[in-house]
Amino acid sequence: MKSIFSLLLTLLIVNAVFSQPNITPWTKKFPGNVKWYKITDLGNLVVCTGDALYGLDPVTGNESWKQEDLDGIREEYYEAIDGTPYAVLVRGAGIMKGVQHAVVDLSSGKILINTKEEFFDVKKRLEAISNNSIIFFGTGRKSGKMHLANYSLTDGSIIWSQDKLFEKNSEEIVSRAFVTGDGIYIATTKNIYKLNSATGEVIWSVDKKTEKPVVATRERKGIFGKGNAAVDVNGNATSTSCDFFQKEDKNIIYFWNQDEMDALNTADGKEAFKSIELQSPVGYIMFDTHGMLVTTTEKTQKDQAKENESGGGLLGKLKRSSAKGKNRASVLCIDPTNLNNKWGDEIDLQGDVTAYKLFGNKLVLATERDKGDNYISIIDLDAGKSITKKPLSINGEIRDLELVPQGLYYRTEDEINILDMESGKKTWKKGFKVKNCVGTNADDKTGYVYANDIIYKIDFTQGDINEWVKDVKMEGGEDASSMQIRDNGVLLVSQQNMNLYSTDGNLVWHSYQPSIGKTGFGKVLSGLGGLAAATLSAASAAQSAQLSYAKGYYGSTDPQLDRDIKTANSSAVAFGSAAASSFASIGKRFKASKQGNDFTAVLTKLGGNNQSNSAGMVIVSKLTGKVTAAMMVGDKTPDYQLDELGNMLFQKSDNDEMSGFKF
Repeated sequence: MKSIFSLLLTLLIVNAVFSQPNITPWTKKFPGNVKWYKITDLGNLVVCTGDALYGLDPVTGNESWKQEDLDGIREEYYEAIDGTPYAVLVRGAGIMKGVQHAVVDLSSGKILINTKEEFFDVKKRLEAISNNSIIFFGTGRKSGKMHLANYSLTDGSIIWSQDKLFEKNSEEIVSRAFVTGDGIYIATTKNIYKLNSATGEVIWSVDKKTEKPVVATRERKGIFGKGNAAVDVNGNATSTSCDFFQKEDKNIIYFWNQDEMDALNTADGKEAFKSIELQSPVGYIMFDTHGMLVTTTEKTQKDQAKENESGGGLLGKLKRSSAKGKNRASVLCIDPTNLNNKWGDEIDLQGDVTAYKLFGNKLVLATERDKGDNYISIIDLDAGKSITKKPLSINGEIRDLELVPQGLYYRTEDEINILDMESGKKTWKKGFKVKNCVGTNADDKTGYVYANDIIYKIDFTQGDINEWVKDVKMEGGEDASSMQIRDNGVLLVSQQNMNLYSTDGNLVWHSYQPSIGKTGFGKVLSGLGGLAAATLSAASAAQSAQLSYAKGYYGSTDPQLDRDIKTANSSAVAFGSAAASSFASIGKRFKASKQGNDFTAVLTKLGGNNQSNSAGMVIVSKLTGKVTAAMMVGDKTPDYQLDELGNMLFQKSDNDEMSGFKF
């Protein structure tokens, strides 16, 4: 009788869930085992198996294309070229075989470029997207010399190639390709070169020694599990240790490495101004009315290399210990018209900059040391001095910085307080320490923070904090993981819970989907690639923290995203009609990011037990808290990927099988 009752209960639960729109998954079997799979910026599914690389229609699972020459590629050797319908796949070196790169059109499966026809072994890959091309460097197949070839991303043809660039085989490329209207700039361990974009001929070169980037490695499995680190040939192909940039004056090209920053005349490569010395490589550049605000990194390439060395006995241990303790980070204000430090001296920082915020003439920098310690530095840009005697130690990574009447309000994952902008002391009596708090800001006047089972409302205009919602309930003993401002209130989210509160602090609705427990809990991985992922993560960061994150150069909240957006928009025309439909697909998905933020996917149990075969995925609306779709996925292999923009859930349902659910 008990088992019959259990069966009836299971049927009732499943029937109730599937009273939502009926979802029929597709299933696709392959001749070989599935190694990995990716959701592309186009929205289609790329699956690598032991027999081929496949492109699948995401909605039907039908095979769109198949490339048998690209079977068994390592997952870490697949890299999408952001903002384009192309991806690079790298095959590692083998017996009597060098490293090779293939550029694939993900919409058709066509191999646009295959370096094995031109190279015996590829060392570097330089993506010159603004020039609609990609440059490879390595050992030439015909000449046996160091070879450089520039391929068109329009049709895969070689625009130019040459063997005359380097004097010796020991000379290595250490920069990206910086493309301007009058040439392509490349730096090596020995020189800086300006090349003719159309022919590849050297227009000029100047002596400039630059350290090689730290060798990228990957874990190599041994017979008994974890083995020694192996060289990551894909990571090393794009790693750099220096960079170029330009400002308003297009007659000058700026360059920095681990030792200095230079300004060179684009016409002949001669110094426009005397170079300025740096303690370590540039970490971040923000262009400001005061000048170029430049932060340098905690360590140089040599420091990192010494830190990663093995062996050497006692002396080796001492060298590694010394390297680990190094901190060369600093900030300086460089005049772009002469490269002078306008402050005279550099201001020391504690570690690499992770975020910044500008308040009038005050620059606030959040930094982090390699060992995990976090700090705040407040710089008076007019005086060129730190307000405090030394950077201020804080608990946890910075999540928010706001200017309030009492000083600088800051929130980390573990602490909330206010710093006096003159003394740098923690002066707020209402400040407190928490564990893993989350928060978001409605605007520059009001913020919300969840901590200690309470939602606090913060008035930035008064520098005041009050308990807005007390005794917040999250079922299953969970803590909130994120908070969002919605049109109809404030949404608090955990792994299995969602609570929506109206603007007056009342609970509008509560949604809870029971966890299936540790025994059957599969891993849900974000399947968003390239532009889509950057869009959502940047929007989330801007909303939740209102910060400028130091993830690149050039003073943007997310410079790489800015470049990707510009690339996607311009390339749709530049690449020609052959790729026009692919770029249109990227643009369509890019615009769908807002819609993708209106729901969340939750792994839960859909049957009457807590076993893996009861595992399911439900789609919960952030507007109503109601389940809008459900999928029984089981847990043969706990490998799922969710495409929020395409409303798809993909599952590796068996070793040689993929399934897809459209919701």
